[in-house]
Amino acid sequence: MTGGIDLEIRERLGQYLDRKISLHDFQAWFVPVLWNIEQTHNAKAIELAGEVELQLAEYTNDDWTEDELRSELQPLVSLYGTEYIPPAQRANTTYSFHAACVSSLKPASGPGEQLS
Repeated sequence: MTGGIDLEIRERLGQYLDRKISLHDFQAWFVPVLWNIEQTHNAKAIELAGEVELQLAEYTNDDWTEDELRSELQPLVSLYGTEYIPPAQRANTTYSFHAACVSSLKPASGPGEQLS
């Protein structure tokens, strides 16, 4: 497992939510990851995997439809931001990182700008 397994989980989950892979395909990939997640020592990945496991359990217990499952899982892959300003560019640039490791560069409007 890599240190970025939390990002890989989000990426695969996003593929399922975008209907690029089936729930069966996602689970076939996810279950072995779940079995070994503690070995990664990646707190974000462990927490994320636990949340996904809980949502899948609710679905397999027939508590939700698959559309409801998708709705419950969606927030786990939504964009989340982190801000890094290299010392040489602190005055005018921020980097925004997408959950799937896609990054974009945008001018900052000022120190402490909130990412959307």
